[in-house]
Amino acid sequence: MPIMPIMPIMPIAKITVLSFAALVAIAFAPIPQETPKLIVGSDAPSVEGLEFVQGELVTNPKVRVVEFWATWCGPCRQSIPHINELYLSQRANGLEVIGVSDETRAKVEPFIRKQGSQMSYTVAIDPDKKVNGAFMQAAGQGGIPCAFVIGQNNKVVFIGHPMSEEFAQAVKLSLLGRYDPVLSKKAEPLLAAARRAINAKNYKDGYRRFDEVIALDPTVFTDAALEKYRAMLNDEKNLAAAKIYAKELSDAFVAAGDSGPLRDLALTFSSDPRVTVYDNELAMVAAEAMLRVASGGDPSANATMASVWYAKGDFAKAVEFQKKAIRVADPLAKSSFKPTLAAYELAVKRGTKVAGPVAASLPISTQEKPETVPAGTP
Repeated sequence: MPIMPIMPIMPIAKITVLSFAALVAIAFAPIPQETPKLIVGSDAPSVEGLEFVQGELVTNPKVRVVEFWATWCGPCRQSIPHINELYLSQRANGLEVIGVSDETRAKVEPFIRKQGSQMSYTVAIDPDKKVNGAFMQAAGQGGIPCAFVIGQNNKVVFIGHPMSEEFAQAVKLSLLGRYDPVLSKKAEPLLAAARRAINAKNYKDGYRRFDEVIALDPTVFTDAALEKYRAMLNDEKNLAAAKIYAKELSDAFVAAGDSGPLRDLALTFSSDPRVTVYDNELAMVAAEAMLRVASGGDPSANATMASVWYAKGDFAKAVEFQKKAIRVADPLAKSSFKPTLAAYELAVKRGTKVAGPVAASLPISTQEKPETVPAGTP
C-alpha cells in the first residue's frame, strides 16, 4: 500500500497572525463614497473642464444656465431659438447661458456657424464628460435637452426641460431674486387642480384654484393670472368677465412697475397665439408702462412697443420702435431684432400684415410635455 506524502501543517499562531492582519486591512480599507446627489437646493457644481467653442465663461453672472444638448438631438434643436430669445432678452440683466455638448469640436463648430444669430449664447464641449458627470449623472438625468438654472446664491433652483414654462419663470424670477422653488412646488398641485376643473367646465372652482396660486405670491405667479385670463376667454368664452379681469391685471401690473410681467401682459393682450380675442388698448397701456420703467433704454421694452403698434395696424410706428430697440441693444443682440424690423418694413410697403418673425414672443412653451431623447451618442 503506497504511503501518502504528509503535508506540512502551518502553525496555529501563524494562521492567527495572518487572519488578524487581513481583518485589520479590511477594517481600515477606504469605504466607497456614494456620488452626492444633485437636486434643487444643492450647491451648483463647477463647470471646470469645459472647452469653449463660442464665447467664454462669465465670472459672476446673476443667473447661470447650464444646458446639455447635442447637434443630432431634434428636441435640442427645437429648444435653441427659445433659449436664445430668453438669453438675448435677459443678458443685460445678468443672465449667462452655457450650452454643453459631449461631441467633438469638429461636430459642434459648423453647427454653431450654421445657426448664426439664432444661437448667440456661450457653447462649450465636455471632452472628458467631467461636467456631465457633475450635473447630469449626479442629478439622475438621462435625457436631453436638460437645463440647470443656478441662482444668485450659487444654488441650483431648477432642473428640467428648457422648453417648459417653469424654466423661463425660474430664469426671469431668479434674475429679480424672487424665484422660490419651494413655493413653485407648492403651487404645482393647485395649478393641476385648476386645469382639471377648467377642462371639466367647472370654471368657478378652476378660477378659485388659480386665485389660491396667485395668493401665494402675486409677483411670482403672474403666469397663473394670465392663464386664468385665457381660460375666461378661450374656455368659458366669457368676454365680459375676461375684460374686467384684464383691466384688474393691467392696473395691478402697472402699479407694481415690474417690466417682466408688463411685457407678458402686453404680448398676451396683443399677439399671444393662445388668446382668441385681443385687447390692443390694454396691451398699449402695459407696453407704455414697461417703457416708462425702462426709461427707453431697454431693447425689449422698445420691441414690445413695436409689437403692440404692429398688432394695432400702425406699421410705421412698429418700425420706429423696432429701430429704437436695435439702437439700444447690446451689439451681440442687435442682429436678433433685424428680421422683425424687415417684416415691419415690408408691412409698411404692402399696407398689410405679413408673415414674419414675432417681434417679442413670450419665452414660454406651449408644449405640455416637452420631448427629450436619451443622452449619449445616437
